[in-house]
Amino acid sequence: MSTCTHGRKILAALIAIGLMGDVIAAPSTNDQGSAPQSQDTASDQNSSSVQTSSKDKVKQLGGISVSANVQNVPPTAAYTQSLIDEDTIRNLSPGPTLTVQTMLNQQPSVFAYANGPNGVETTIYLRAFNSSQFSETFDGVALNDLFNGGVTNQAENRNNVLLIPGNLQTVEIYRGINNPAVNSYNSLGGTINFVPRQPDDTMGGSVGASYGSFKSWDYHGTFNTGDWNGIKQVFSFEHSASRGWIDNTGDHNNNFYWGLTYDFNDNNRLSNYLLFNNNKGFSPFNMPAPLQQQYGRNYQWPLSWTNSPIKDTNWMDIVDFKSKFSDDILFQNKFFFGRNDYLRTSFSNPLFQESATQPYGLEDTPSSFAFWLSNPNGPTYDPASVFGSVQNGTAYHFYGYTTKGVGDTPTLTLKLPQNEIVIGANATYGELYSREYWYGSAPVPKILGYNDTWDEHDRRTLTSFFAQDTISLFDNTLHLTPGVKYIYASTTDRDAVGIYYPIAGEVHDTEHFVSPTFGINYQIVDGLNVYASYGKNFKLPDISAYYGAFQTDANGNNTIAPPHVKPEYVQDYEIGVRYQQDGFSVAINGYRENFQNTFVTVTDPVTLLSTFTNGGSSRYQGGELQLQNNFGATAFGDFSAYFNYAHNQAKFTSSFTSDYAGTVNAGQPLAGVPQDLISAGFVWKYEGWRFNLDARFVGKQYVDQLYAGTPTASTIKPFAVVNLGVSDTIRLRDSGFGKQIRVGLNVDNLLNREYLNTAYTDTDYFGNSFIRGIIAPPRTITGSIDVDF
Repeated sequence: MSTCTHGRKILAALIAIGLMGDVIAAPSTNDQGSAPQSQDTASDQNSSSVQTSSKDKVKQLGGISVSANVQNVPPTAAYTQSLIDEDTIRNLSPGPTLTVQTMLNQQPSVFAYANGPNGVETTIYLRAFNSSQFSETFDGVALNDLFNGGVTNQAENRNNVLLIPGNLQTVEIYRGINNPAVNSYNSLGGTINFVPRQPDDTMGGSVGASYGSFKSWDYHGTFNTGDWNGIKQVFSFEHSASRGWIDNTGDHNNNFYWGLTYDFNDNNRLSNYLLFNNNKGFSPFNMPAPLQQQYGRNYQWPLSWTNSPIKDTNWMDIVDFKSKFSDDILFQNKFFFGRNDYLRTSFSNPLFQESATQPYGLEDTPSSFAFWLSNPNGPTYDPASVFGSVQNGTAYHFYGYTTKGVGDTPTLTLKLPQNEIVIGANATYGELYSREYWYGSAPVPKILGYNDTWDEHDRRTLTSFFAQDTISLFDNTLHLTPGVKYIYASTTDRDAVGIYYPIAGEVHDTEHFVSPTFGINYQIVDGLNVYASYGKNFKLPDISAYYGAFQTDANGNNTIAPPHVKPEYVQDYEIGVRYQQDGFSVAINGYRENFQNTFVTVTDPVTLLSTFTNGGSSRYQGGELQLQNNFGATAFGDFSAYFNYAHNQAKFTSSFTSDYAGTVNAGQPLAGVPQDLISAGFVWKYEGWRFNLDARFVGKQYVDQLYAGTPTASTIKPFAVVNLGVSDTIRLRDSGFGKQIRVGLNVDNLLNREYLNTAYTDTDYFGNSFIRGIIAPPRTITGSIDVDF
């Protein structure tokens, strides 16, 4: 014990030194049914939790996990899935580079990054699908933007953070189209379900803080009321701030969470989950590689040249009622609503625009064309007459994006001797107010018909009905999971006169689709199961597909061209095998997803009207391997390890022509998709100590042309990242100060690898091609302390 005490003193001293040095949706409310407890057994727990045996449950000491938690996917599951347990979430790095999306990087086929601290410009891919092509849900309610599909960084919403890891209990990852009780609207590549943090049975809480690289700091607190006449509540607050690893990208984030459960009796429960998040800072720019090489990897344009301050307020509430009429009948209803408000006023100095002496273009560049007065219907603002030149009069750019939504999802689960039937429906209504204005000074006036590029109000209603049956045969060795979902969508886009809109008007469109799924799982021997599944789904056109409806034809006549865009259709085929025995599990799968109706833009050669239409096809396919082993308690502590490998191939299977970049040929790979992803790591625990080492390898990625959005021959080279975490939890039972104290030290990107998060090809003033991108964070050191009471 003396050696252990001495080690704790050394660790505390190291953390103290680190703390002293210079060392952190809108809920669009899409459709989501209740996730099953397992494929063959339902339980009256949270509808989105995976059932585990009692031996797998986390033992808690004041809300902090102190023992290993190995939760395996139900062996009878007919689809490809995995999960992240509570112990992993509670011990994540508190550094500024980690978000609820980037924490998924250790899972198969997940590729995520944040371009700024506290989740700014977070981007995520699942099996090469971008964030608008798969679902992210919270307690089964979709977080995806109702109009532009993504969850974070969609439609230039650069810092629309809603969730942080402290809001979560576990995370469930479903890859592929999956069954209708899990998937959601636009769910082509899969569904990631974030399970809300649950209140504890006993009163208590914790407070903590962290400090680290880039002057990043954090303080947070959590309080549990315990069980009071069936009511349990948890409250948490967290404030995070950082100046960022890139110059001029400082950011602050505030997050509040309230979780409540009320058991009226043994058969009826009411739950409520409220999220509120506010983020404010500066967004990073895609910087020319020659400037990064000249001035350093953290170089960013000076604020006097250009800057982009961003502010986002995001909140969401879910009211979840569950009633168990009998052991065989369970009814559940989720009512949800929320709002996201994103505001940005960018500045681009006309004195430092692209020229012979400054050959690189700035983002949000002022206009060099007097098209402000080209529209006879407006807008009427003349930047040259007010500020002396068009460039001076368009130096400031305001962009606002506000969404709000409300929805309801009822489900009924029937447990029969050989069947478990889930029937459900959803109705979701959302509104979008998007606007953009230009001016020569700040604050930018927002006068409709005067200085607006656009000012639009959109509405979208989504409804669905689904039924799913899990059939158990031959003494529960064979499981069949047929399902079907009917989806109906109604979209309205209403625009005012603006730079891009010669006339005001409204365009409306409806879509509907029947999405079938089928899964089969067979147990060969105890612990060894094979499965196969099929699914078909579609993706609605983003709201941008409606923007080209308001046009002027070749004769100068204003007209509205109704949208004729068909959704993208995807067929998914999966096959896999999984083996689980005690603490060891291995899962192998292969998949293929065939796309039809890739969105393209076509210009009519007679009328010169540009419309979105369908053309081309593409294919995503690959395989995944997932290994986990919990060796259990030994004389040298508790040890667990994992290894994941994923090969994801995405390419066009037909040729088409881009108006900007020319022909895209069949066989050409999609950009931003690493073909090979490897992740591995282990956790060792001994007498309160916890040591984890995680590593991941990201293969080569092709990059897009900056403006065309089509892939080029340029690539981001492969890279590998290693992360280290060390902590010690000391019990303080007899001190009267608290129950325990935890001190930790995390080093992200331990080997200080240099690479780009994202990149594009561009051309300079002289027509020379170059790479423009945003660097990934360098080595990040963070010390933390938490007191549990």
